[in-house]
Amino acid sequence: MGKTQEELHGKAPDASVAVRMSERLVTDAEMLGGMSFEVASTSGTACVGTLDKFRCVADVGCDHGYVSIYLVQRGIAESAIAMDVRKGPLSMAESNIAEFGLQGKAQVRLSDGLSELNEGEADALVIAGMGGKLMISILEKKDLRALGIRVAVLQPQSDIPEFRQYLRDKGYVILDERIVYEDGKYYFPMRVQIAGPETGDEQAAVAVPASGLERARQLFSQVDDESILRICNRYGEHNILRKDPLLKDFLAHGKEVAQSILKSLDEDAHKERTDAIKQEIIDIDMVLALYKQQ
Repeated sequence: MGKTQEELHGKAPDASVAVRMSERLVTDAEMLGGMSFEVASTSGTACVGTLDKFRCVADVGCDHGYVSIYLVQRGIAESAIAMDVRKGPLSMAESNIAEFGLQGKAQVRLSDGLSELNEGEADALVIAGMGGKLMISILEKKDLRALGIRVAVLQPQSDIPEFRQYLRDKGYVILDERIVYEDGKYYFPMRVQIAGPETGDEQAAVAVPASGLERARQLFSQVDDESILRICNRYGEHNILRKDPLLKDFLAHGKEVAQSILKSLDEDAHKERTDAIKQEIIDIDMVLALYKQQ
């Protein structure tokens, strides 16, 4: 007699899907419900916030469907729509959903980005593992507020400073951000408020303390607003405020790369590029200096 899926994977039918997930994917999923803000104080670092829960999450680019399954298992979302533009991943996701016995709570849907998501179907969104420009194009094709999305976890793989500025330009608020270092690469998942008090929907509002940008302005009190915005777009204000150890490593590596590039350039022939790299090094040193402060 052949072995069951549970025997093949060494798990009971109701075991957590987390054992199959990378740290990055677990972090992406946990950030949706784990709203925590870390605020520096004289007594150290304090976390404030509440555990948020959602009626339905749209998981765009779902791949194997693990994030959708995890969110339902953890109770962060009552239900999930696992969406992908490719039939292969959807078939895999559907199989995994069935294996974990969640057919009634999670469904799969063939969709190019958010094109097949209807208004009012989901109040949360996860998009992770795509290039920043591709994610922007997906977000631009649908009005997230009109769809009813309250909060999103967004994790671009590239063009991250431009992506952060895009979120600001749309009037979204970066509530929190984390850094994950996995397989030699840094990842920056962001928890983003989409709907707010301006929608007139009290349930859509998420109570937050002073924005990360405002707190960063207090931290860099002698720096002009344009420079603060540039630095926060590059490295993420929440990572800076938290003095994340992984950010320190990321900055140190970035400085080494920038200095190496600078040595290889002819300043007269590549003045604009040289000036940009010099500014990047100045920005890095400004953030690294915070780690020396008590």
